[in-house]
Amino acid sequence: MNRFPVLMYHRVASDRCPVPNDDAEESRYAVTLGDFTWQLDRISRHGHTGVSMARIVECLDSGRDVPAHWIGITFDDGNESDYVHALPLLSERGFTATFYVCGNRVDEPGGLTRTMVRELVFAGQHVGAHGMTHRFLTALDASAEEDEIVQSRELLKELTDAPVDHFAPPGGRYSERTVGMLRRHSFRAVGTSEFGFNACGGRRFLFKRIAVTGSMSRSRFDATIQGKTLSLLPLYARAKALVWMRRILGENGYRRLRSLAVKR
Repeated sequence: MNRFPVLMYHRVASDRCPVPNDDAEESRYAVTLGDFTWQLDRISRHGHTGVSMARIVECLDSGRDVPAHWIGITFDDGNESDYVHALPLLSERGFTATFYVCGNRVDEPGGLTRTMVRELVFAGQHVGAHGMTHRFLTALDASAEEDEIVQSRELLKELTDAPVDHFAPPGGRYSERTVGMLRRHSFRAVGTSEFGFNACGGRRFLFKRIAVTGSMSRSRFDATIQGKTLSLLPLYARAKALVWMRRILGENGYRRLRSLAVKR
């Protein structure tokens, strides 16, 4: 496989870590504990290994190609299930992942506690920043955008006593200004929400990811981890359509339409 996927998770749902009843969007991105366990087992059975973005970037920056059996694994937001479910299941299989943590969700109900964030790092996992308040960066002025980036980074550095130089823009919204700010603050990589695979060779700053949702079929998950692009054409088409809808309708119009679609 001359390209590799980076999987984008948000939460692992269970009785212990339920999805908020009134949040259709969160429900869409929730993967059940049973499905998540199956997916990690499937990665192993195909001879692959789940790795963090830190390992991928270090490999590329050293001039080496990403090994064909590596699968990038990431989690957005900083939900409690990252620690309760994802950490033990990843550790059992010798996998690592990147957890992009939103600053103001730390110590909030349903979010990671400060201790949990620290223990993710102590357990060999990788923590990146996901903004301070989860506001879309493209809706902010330059000063507020920089505050979102810098404050979230400083909080996580203080909590983990480890470098925080990876970032995922909330909602996947970013601009050239965002990229410039992240480079200026010495971030090493950005996990975007742009759909697709990444080439195994060559340095890069922006990485595509593939969202794993609650409705993803097992056959489609298999196609994803095996790099079968043709099997994912419907997802490519959907991703392109959403980008154009946002450009045409604007952010507010797009969010209203998206909200109606998710509730159906």
